[in-house]
Amino acid sequence: MDKLRYFSLFSIILVTFSLISKNAKSSVFDQRISSNNKTNSLIYADEVIDEKDLDLIIAKGNVEIVRNDRTLLADVVTYNKKTDLLTASGNVKIQEPKGEIIFLDYAELSSDFKDGFVNHVRMLFPDEARLVATRAKREHGELTHFDSPVYSPCKLCKNDPSKSPLWQVKARHAEWDEMKEDIYYTDAFLEMFGWPTFYFPYFSHPAPNVKRRTGLLAPTFSYISDIGASVTTPVFFVLAEDKDLTLSPTFFTKKFFMLQAEYRQRFERGEFSISGSMTSGEEIRNQLLQDRPKTKESGKMRWHVFSKTRYEFTKHIRGGLNIERASDPTYFQRYKNLGITRNTILTSKAYLEGFWGRSYGQIQNVFFQGLRDGDRSATTPKMLPMVDYNFLSQPDSLGGRFSFDGNFLSLTRKEGTDIQRLSGTGGWQVPYLSSWGEIYTIGAKLRGDTYHIKDFNYTRPSAQQPTLQQKGPLFNGTISRALPQAYANWRMPFVRPFAEYRLIAEPIIGFVASPNIKHPNKLPNEDSRFFELDDINLFSENRMAGLDRIDGGTRLNYGFNTDAFSKMIGNTNLFIGQSFSFNKPHENLRGTGTHKNFSDYVARFKYNYKNWINLKTRFLLDRNNLASKRSEISVGVGQPILRFQTDFIQLPRLAEDPNDKAGKQIRFTLSSNFIENWSASISTTRELGRRGGTLVNSGTLTYSDECFIFSHSLSKTFYVDKDVKPGITYIFRIVFKNLGEISQGFGNKTNFLTGEPIPQKR
Repeated sequence: MDKLRYFSLFSIILVTFSLISKNAKSSVFDQRISSNNKTNSLIYADEVIDEKDLDLIIAKGNVEIVRNDRTLLADVVTYNKKTDLLTASGNVKIQEPKGEIIFLDYAELSSDFKDGFVNHVRMLFPDEARLVATRAKREHGELTHFDSPVYSPCKLCKNDPSKSPLWQVKARHAEWDEMKEDIYYTDAFLEMFGWPTFYFPYFSHPAPNVKRRTGLLAPTFSYISDIGASVTTPVFFVLAEDKDLTLSPTFFTKKFFMLQAEYRQRFERGEFSISGSMTSGEEIRNQLLQDRPKTKESGKMRWHVFSKTRYEFTKHIRGGLNIERASDPTYFQRYKNLGITRNTILTSKAYLEGFWGRSYGQIQNVFFQGLRDGDRSATTPKMLPMVDYNFLSQPDSLGGRFSFDGNFLSLTRKEGTDIQRLSGTGGWQVPYLSSWGEIYTIGAKLRGDTYHIKDFNYTRPSAQQPTLQQKGPLFNGTISRALPQAYANWRMPFVRPFAEYRLIAEPIIGFVASPNIKHPNKLPNEDSRFFELDDINLFSENRMAGLDRIDGGTRLNYGFNTDAFSKMIGNTNLFIGQSFSFNKPHENLRGTGTHKNFSDYVARFKYNYKNWINLKTRFLLDRNNLASKRSEISVGVGQPILRFQTDFIQLPRLAEDPNDKAGKQIRFTLSSNFIENWSASISTTRELGRRGGTLVNSGTLTYSDECFIFSHSLSKTFYVDKDVKPGITYIFRIVFKNLGEISQGFGNKTNFLTGEPIPQKR
């Protein structure tokens, strides 16, 4: 008896079984050498016995047989040459090509593993789902029958694995079709915590290793005061490996049903997706009660379309088309249970962009749809086109870099002002680090703009929504301007280690010199209306957003930044700064914090302590009395078991928008992961001030683990937005992993309670 370890089929033939007839039947212990390599078997064992009289070959001890990407592991394997059958016993395990692992007490298999009979089967899928059965029979390597199967993707209790999982499927019989990748059940019960909950005479679901499969997805239940109760029942269609379709009808008790659809496709060099929804504003009771007066929405079709296309023409050039349109401004708020978007401006654009070294160029046509109160399509601008080009050179001998930023804009409206703008900014900047640790940045820029303007009512303080019907002189003509700038920044960080913490103190000084050019009153302001002085742009040579306003004049900027790092008391950051203008500020800067020679103070404070406390604040403080003019405060205290969050924002009125108003809002949120897998939260959002009050109250309750999601969300709104009235929204969701998952990818979605993006998961 020879003891063999790790020998291949070839060594079996030449050494162990050399006396066996050449005409023996091909098997897992194949004795014939095939020149075309059709035989693909490998065996490892501690000991092999050839019982010639019984036509048996017995492998013992750590037996491992590999054939056709399947692996059989066992303590003992016996091969019957007459029947071409394998019997395996003792710690039997079969590893399938797609990752499934089957644990057995005893198995009878054909030599190619395609047919067989096993007892007490336990199967582990790649996603850790499990299936157990008393017996199983395999046919043709494609179909496996299970007696008394139990299936569940849920983990077992660590303290008591004998306890039933959260949910499982028990059936009289099941079939696993490996070709169709489906599992079919007969006389099945869905059990929750070991208790039968639902009975199905017959049902099926995709095998756990299936990534995508045509079928029903789990429904979503919701309630909104104005539209009543609703249920969404999505159906997913796999059209091909590179494309799929989701249809999601939603049925309401007070409104006509809504149909949502999403189509997705990938290309070798790009991707395309389009989603949308459509419904009618008609109330169902109007159909039943003919004498009832119809509502304002009766008969009106309401819809939305979102689409994204991106294609890479070369590794340097790509283009795309994005579409965002809705039938009316309040569509998304009225049907907020769908969570489509919270954006107040929809943007559609066709673009082409290129990347070359340190250069970037883009040309795009952009269309907007405003959803805010007061937005009119006739006065909403279109950019046809807008062209951008940016260039940054290699460092020169001094370490400096040349840059150029160019822009061309053609902006048009159906009613109101049309603009063509050409702008270019060239500059040079060099950094320098002294031997003392001082950090210098020195640079110069030259900017030039040319405008061609049509139908601009320059007597109005805002060009946002001018119309030809408004009285007043209209300007038509060309305006050009140029602005040279020189600037320098200096900073010097000082580091001081202490016993319990490390302190970094950094004074910062910046100087900008340029002509104090007054903004022409006949030049409209389209893209620089949202300027605000803050800790981010204080030391920028151009503090304005956009290009329509220039930041001229000579000014000195100064500030102080300090950081303290401590494992004992946490990390702290404090910054405070101010700007001094050597010129008289222009009137258009009123309300921005820079309308006097000495600007208001900008400040930032951050503090965090081991995830127990997170504090972030930003302020614009009055230079005379330190009263807050603009503030953003976010405070989080606690651990996941109980956490309190407060968010406060105070915004001043925009200087160049007479319709804008100052505002203050605050939101309180209390959340808790009170036990494992369970979480809850309550929040309230309030408008502060004389006309303030509660805007939204909301609450959520969620259970989530590896196999099951159960969530409730309830919110009540108190504000009015056109046809959207105060009301209640309730959403209820259940997800059974592998039996049905919810994935509503309709455009740029956000959670309507938190405003955070919803993960796109299929």
